[in-house]
Amino acid sequence: MKPTKNSLQLARMPRLLGALFFWVATLLSVSADTIFTVRQTFTVKDLPEGAKNVRGWFWMPEDRPEQRVLEFRVMEAPSSMRITRDPRYGRSWIYAETPATEKPLRVVTEFKVLRKSVSGMADASRTGAITEAERRTFARELNLNEKNMEVTAEISKVADEIAGKETNPVLQAKKFFQYVIDNSEHYSKHGSSPKGLCIGSAKECMAGTGDCCTDQHALFIALCRARSIPCRLMFGSRLKPENEGKDHDPGYRCWPNFYARGLGWIPLDVSSADAAPAERAGDWFGGLDENRLEWAEGRDFDLEPRSSVRPDLVIRGWVEVDGKQHKGLDRTVTFTRQVQAKVSVASTGSGNHQK
Repeated sequence: MKPTKNSLQLARMPRLLGALFFWVATLLSVSADTIFTVRQTFTVKDLPEGAKNVRGWFWMPEDRPEQRVLEFRVMEAPSSMRITRDPRYGRSWIYAETPATEKPLRVVTEFKVLRKSVSGMADASRTGAITEAERRTFARELNLNEKNMEVTAEISKVADEIAGKETNPVLQAKKFFQYVIDNSEHYSKHGSSPKGLCIGSAKECMAGTGDCCTDQHALFIALCRARSIPCRLMFGSRLKPENEGKDHDPGYRCWPNFYARGLGWIPLDVSSADAAPAERAGDWFGGLDENRLEWAEGRDFDLEPRSSVRPDLVIRGWVEVDGKQHKGLDRTVTFTRQVQAKVSVASTGSGNHQK
């Protein structure tokens, strides 16, 4: 029987499908995101005798470029609890207040967050010099007088010496990234606690006495702003795999984002790079791991409702008792992690890659 045109096409189908599968496989890659299931508890303690009123603003997760909130529930909180948004950065906070004579102010939340790692976002070939229009748009991220990140004459001089005539924001930022690594040391390289004041001071870091992530990143931000590169500060926590299932306070980790035209906001972590083997330090320029949550942005906060004392840094939360800052705050986090394999389109460039 003479084969028909249709039968020839059907005979070729397995080979066509095989070729198609091979072609698709070259374009697709398997990567893994991580879903964290988290229980977070804030408890105010050690109230002074005669205290009358307690107010608290606490971290909560939100959708961000590297994370997506899948579920969020408030499990325990005073009836006064509400979610507010600070007017300066537009970020959400849990707010609650109680009479000091009642049981301790306590807020418990449970949530699931999908986190992804990113790398290769700092592609210098895809950007150019910052424009005047961008300087106007990002005036806040170019503030030369932000507390503890002031762009002093000394910092301006150092920035000019480092960057020279370079105008590409990625290439300049890479030089500043390496400068901070070479001229400061994160405390984790030598012990379990910092020796500096940990107030996020560019001046202290420049002098060699600032050894926290906030100090290192304050200096990086000041150097960027000295060269008109918009830069901002993010706050989060690292959820280390070895702490899974444990009640603990993961503390905080901050990291900056700088802006480059055509690329957007590029994350990095000087402190992680500083503590990493030298051959891996560059992975943290334009990249972040998935084992962290982002909570807040910026410093020098306008909280909502307005706090009696204007906080510069909010680490975990901000508590006031009768209009004064109160440092008695316990935080406990318990989490589980689930790695979720997924198929994603492989990029032909070196932009935003998931892994």
